[in-house]
Amino acid sequence: MRLTHSEISSLIKAISEFIHQQPAELRLYGSRTDIHRRGGDIDLLLILSDQQLLQKIILQKHLLLSRIKELIGDQKIDLKIIHKDEITQDPFLQLIFPNSILLKSW
Repeated sequence: MRLTHSEISSLIKAISEFIHQQPAELRLYGSRTDIHRRGGDIDLLLILSDQQLLQKIILQKHLLLSRIKELIGDQKIDLKIIHKDEITQDPFLQLIFPNSILLKSW
């Protein structure tokens, strides 16, 4: 995985400020999961169990991304925010999920 411990801690801190210890998972997917590749944006998957929290976080996505960039610097970040049930329904999620790396489970 090509994220520093500091970057991971900062990502977890930013997400925690928005989800308030509700059940969730933060996963890394894409090129940053491969130590042999270079460059690439930070592809994050935030998986939530609560539908109301999901809608709230989707509406606050721009604030969440701003907070992340405040903590880790101006890097290209792709943040997908989904309900846990979408993993089995969406072909793209079915493709990326098995190779994603769990960063934090709340």
